[in-house]
Amino acid sequence: MAAAYEIILKEGAEHLTMRRLAAALDSTAMAVYYHVRDKDELLALVLEHVARNLPRPPLPDDPRERLVVVCGLMHQAFADHPWVVPIVARGELVGMSAVWMTEEILGALTAYGLGREEAFWAHQTLWYYTAGHALSTPPRSLPEPGGGTGRHYPETAASRESAAAYPHVTSYAEDSRDLEARYGYELGIRHILDGVLRD
Repeated sequence: MAAAYEIILKEGAEHLTMRRLAAALDSTAMAVYYHVRDKDELLALVLEHVARNLPRPPLPDDPRERLVVVCGLMHQAFADHPWVVPIVARGELVGMSAVWMTEEILGALTAYGLGREEAFWAHQTLWYYTAGHALSTPPRSLPEPGGGTGRHYPETAASRESAAAYPHVTSYAEDSRDLEARYGYELGIRHILDGVLRD
């Protein structure tokens, strides 16, 4: 499992095969199959290894704030382990030690008064937003192209003759970078909850 985890970290989950793992262990693929049934069982073991090491701090009593905190923890887990997202998104493999997050989210949505189907769908919305945000945010270790100092797209739109066609976009030419910098995951989650937890 440790060797499989290292392969995933260095080469990506798509490069984890029984043959590749056997080579890393200086063994044979048949010997690996003696310990695990197939690649899915191996991935499930690695997912559980990751899930077991995720933080589980005390949570707020208020259902809405509990949702914000748990979703934040899920976001951090995805940001730290982005390779997990496409695997878990299949809905077949999961690290059971992380299922408490789903339980807390569904429980908080139910406590807020959502029905069974509404709570399930709201959880799906929160999950996909969280996963998408984590995958689309570049790691802090990677510099932005141009260092984030180049012309932002509203500025580019405003500088062209066709700017009149995009009045709303070009109205942000002066401060779009600042507004973008002030936007964060939690703000997005709170926007979603404003709609989901409507009175």
